[in-house]
Amino acid sequence: MKPFTLPQKSYVQNFKQQLAVVTPENIIFIFLILTFFCLPSGTAPPLLSIGLASLVWFFSGRIFHIKPIVKQSWFFPVIPFLFLPWIGLLYSQDFDLGMDYALKTKYWVAVLISAGLTFNEKRFKILLQWFWAGLLIGSILAFFQSIGVMAQKGGAPGFGIAHTFISMYLIIGILTVSFSFKKTRSSKNKLILFFLFLAFLFHLTILRGRGGYLIFGLLSPLIANHLMYKFSLKIKIAATIVLVCSLSLSPVVREVVNNTFVDLSGQEKKLLKGEDVTKFPRPFMVRESLKIIVTNPLFGIGTGSISVPTKADGHLLTHPHNNFLYMGVSFGIFGILACCWLFWKMFKLSWGSRNTELGYFIFSTCIVLFLSGMLDTQILNTGTLLLLSLTYGMLNHLRNPAICDNMDKIEQN
Repeated sequence: MKPFTLPQKSYVQNFKQQLAVVTPENIIFIFLILTFFCLPSGTAPPLLSIGLASLVWFFSGRIFHIKPIVKQSWFFPVIPFLFLPWIGLLYSQDFDLGMDYALKTKYWVAVLISAGLTFNEKRFKILLQWFWAGLLIGSILAFFQSIGVMAQKGGAPGFGIAHTFISMYLIIGILTVSFSFKKTRSSKNKLILFFLFLAFLFHLTILRGRGGYLIFGLLSPLIANHLMYKFSLKIKIAATIVLVCSLSLSPVVREVVNNTFVDLSGQEKKLLKGEDVTKFPRPFMVRESLKIIVTNPLFGIGTGSISVPTKADGHLLTHPHNNFLYMGVSFGIFGILACCWLFWKMFKLSWGSRNTELGYFIFSTCIVLFLSGMLDTQILNTGTLLLLSLTYGMLNHLRNPAICDNMDKIEQN
């Protein structure tokens, strides 16, 4: 009988090797995937995911590796968004609301988390596919709700979150799906991507959001260019027209558009005067915001302060539903310049890498949030702010890939 001996590679060694794979880098990446997957489902799930990622990032010591990141020129436009809300709080006329807005600076920590991770092509594809998966589940739910199989529980069709958020996620999904459709050579993959495109477009057309329709129409040439990449310019122009007209196939879109023209006609006089109109408050918001900016051009009136003068004029506003107006009202010319700087830097760097999947995703997010920021204050809304900060951090992997390799070496040591 042979004596008992341990195998050459023991179970203990195997277990250690498996543990070695579970690194803070990988755990944070998994939580980042879950964050993007959960974005279309509401506010709490993605906040929980990014919160867990932040805990791992902090307690693993990766917080001490941010020095090479904050030295990058792309990071500089983030700095005003970290400090201006707290400076504006010092002279805020509505301290409670101002404090609520100032505390939102914590979401900009996500820039450091996504910037410090390794993003090779394979990793980003995984993240993008999970983002599409979250959108697809919401679109399937919306389909069953639209045919009466499932009940809709408040909010917009799908997971029930506000149409102003889900519309932006869907348009980013449509842009990135159309880009991947152009890039792939597999017929099977093209079929899957075209199905995703139709699912996201269907979901968009049953949402009651005029802003979503408008932004989709403005960006439809980009989508048509990708879908019809093999064809001539005339075919691409025709495809653009078809995409815009396809919205009118939806009874929901037709109803929203018809009601809009009827309401505009009925409230024309008040709108021209910039008076507060419940269904169309934008003229009132713009008038009040510009009035504040003109009288306080240098420093604004402080974080969250728009509620005070607008309440005195007959309608309390918590924000002007416009990124640039909010920054101008709160922080004056410095706020407006900060907002321009951030989106210009994001656009400039992503445009240079627009032929890669990561670059085009950043470009799509930039252009969609920039345009939708004219209709809503996306830098205050939790979901869109989180998406903006996470995506902005990915610029680090376009400008200086060596930082990612450096992070890997630090992690291994």
